[in-house]
Amino acid sequence: MPTIYGVEHVTYLIIVISLMILTTWFIKRHIKTEKQLRLIIRVIGILLLIAITWNRISVSMLRSGFDEILPGTFCGTSSLFLAISAITLKKNHVVFHTLIYVGLLGGLLTLFYPEFIGQGATFFYPMTISAMIHHTLMVYLALLMLFTGYVKPALKHWIILPIGLSFYMIYGLFLITELNYNDAMYIYHPILEGTPLNWFVLGMLFLIVHVIFLWVWDKKLFNWIPFLENNINNNGGQSHVS
Repeated sequence: MPTIYGVEHVTYLIIVISLMILTTWFIKRHIKTEKQLRLIIRVIGILLLIAITWNRISVSMLRSGFDEILPGTFCGTSSLFLAISAITLKKNHVVFHTLIYVGLLGGLLTLFYPEFIGQGATFFYPMTISAMIHHTLMVYLALLMLFTGYVKPALKHWIILPIGLSFYMIYGLFLITELNYNDAMYIYHPILEGTPLNWFVLGMLFLIVHVIFLWVWDKKLFNWIPFLENNINNNGGQSHVS
């Protein structure tokens, strides 16, 4: 049975992190036009849509049934809507200013602490591997959008995230009240049993971290990161949300 930071988990992290770094370097170095970048974003969006669909079908078949095929977590919801948005929406669209931050935080936490990893006898158990892949693609897509300037953070856009999180909660309430989910978006139960980390506490902490991140970005304090230096300098810290 696979374990957190066991051989399978560590090997997976080494492989995907290496691929993320190498492909991001290649894209930053060789992709010169917005049309080329848009195509890459769409392709990754399609792959993410395939991965989250695979995961939801696996969960439905092996655990919860098809009456709960829609994702009821922040990560699953972010994967689904980030994929659709990447395929259909244009650069720096307003919805990305919620989806990439929620997806990035949830995806990174899950990749480095996948509490579900022991649910099957092997790392390639469908619910496990599909979850790892969709979280990986979600993180990669969010980072790529930031690194390439496809999404341009700015402190003046801080209000977009709390508005976006409100839509997550409306969606969660819809799943609970209309589709009879036991819980969604941690409305009833905290993310970790025995802790106060419910939707409200998580949301407040997330909003604080988000504002700090945007302030640091505006001050160009991320310039030491090679992937971001040219992007931030070229954009001059300015952004236009469509």
